[in-house]
Amino acid sequence: MLRLKSKFARTLVIIGAFVFYAILLNAYAVSKNIDVVEFESAMYPPSPFKIKKAKKLGIALETKPGILLKGFLAKPSGDGPFPAVVLMHGCNGIWRWDEVWTNRLVGWGYVVLGVDSFEPRGNPNICIKPLAITPESRSLDAYGAKIYLSTLPFVDPIRIAVMGMSHGGWSALKAIKRSASADLQKKPFRAAVALYPYCGDSEQIVDKPTLILIGEKDEWTQANLCIRYVDTLQFPHETTLKVFPGAHHVFDLEGTDSKRKGVLDGQLKDRIYRYDPQASEKAIQMIREFLRKWL
Repeated sequence: MLRLKSKFARTLVIIGAFVFYAILLNAYAVSKNIDVVEFESAMYPPSPFKIKKAKKLGIALETKPGILLKGFLAKPSGDGPFPAVVLMHGCNGIWRWDEVWTNRLVGWGYVVLGVDSFEPRGNPNICIKPLAITPESRSLDAYGAKIYLSTLPFVDPIRIAVMGMSHGGWSALKAIKRSASADLQKKPFRAAVALYPYCGDSEQIVDKPTLILIGEKDEWTQANLCIRYVDTLQFPHETTLKVFPGAHHVFDLEGTDSKRKGVLDGQLKDRIYRYDPQASEKAIQMIREFLRKWL
């Protein structure tokens, strides 16, 4: 009987999480006059070898459609064309961070498309299982958003950057790799901003200007990995790394001071989210100057 109650309780928690998530997304879209849009994630076209093999068999290969995604589109007043930023959320999905940065970026004159990578895949939070939806998959989501933005008359298609936090920052670094745009046969992003990303990947070739910001005391994504990442980049490159002394994860979101469960290096434990006013102010200034320079 206790086992049944436990399963029932877990079901209620899952249902409650989805309901809360739906309410949050609706409030985010309605209260800030943000349009909810749909677009497909990008997909890799068939390789030349597969095309050649299929041709011998009399089969025409085509790129398969990507997953249908939801996005939150906001723009400055006026007709444009404006530069644009594809915004990638963290491991807990769309939340207050996305709203704050959308408002800030629009205020600076950018069109913003916040990509929801999780809800369309039926998984609103992957902090405990960060590879349940991989950063490689999310980099394709980012390119799908870029393709969609390029069709809008008020967006300048050659001035589109990608920006993300935590898992979304990791995904942004994946999107800026030279191999990503080459394999997709698409024009690359103009630039990338990664706030406290995981920097432990082996592929180090970046294609465009990149800004990485992370706290010295980040327990989630570890500054030393980002230092090592940048130190091993092949020159010449336009990658800037700033490590903020004493700062923790989500240092740029005012009012944040909590612990949340997450997995790093296979270990599940409570890790700190904490606002740092000095680091936040400097990070905001650096991001604004970076985007102004490259977009």
